Amino acid sequence: MTEPTLPPRRVRITSPRRDARRRGEARPRSRDLTEQTGLGEVYLTALLRAQLRLALAVLLGLGALLAAVPAIFLLVPGAATATLGPAPVMWLVVGVAIYPMVWLAARVHVRQAERIEREFADLMAGR
Repeated sequence: MTEPTLPPRRVRITSPRRDARRRGEARPRSRDLTEQTGLGEVYLTALLRAQLRLALAVLLGLGALLAAVPAIFLLVPGAATATLGPAPVMWLVVGVAIYPMVWLAARVHVRQAERIEREFADLMAGR
């Protein structure tokens, strides 16, 4: 018959450092990025996906607007031959009206990208 073995006696381990992290303290999220942990990779992937969604949305919206211009000239009879003074309307639309649309799309993209980055920075700072 074997003798029953006693479980090892518990030993309390303490840190000699007074600044040792306690159990209740939260770890900074930005540390996950710098240490390239799995959670940091999730944060970074979420940021990149948000930026990609924004870029695709702006690109598709602008592309739809730019594709609508020639479609209107094809579908509306007389629009291709209409003139405004000595210049054809088609050339005025293509040469003048397109640029404000591109500028507006770029402005929307920059503002939204800055918002996404600001939210990401706030998340990493724990705000």
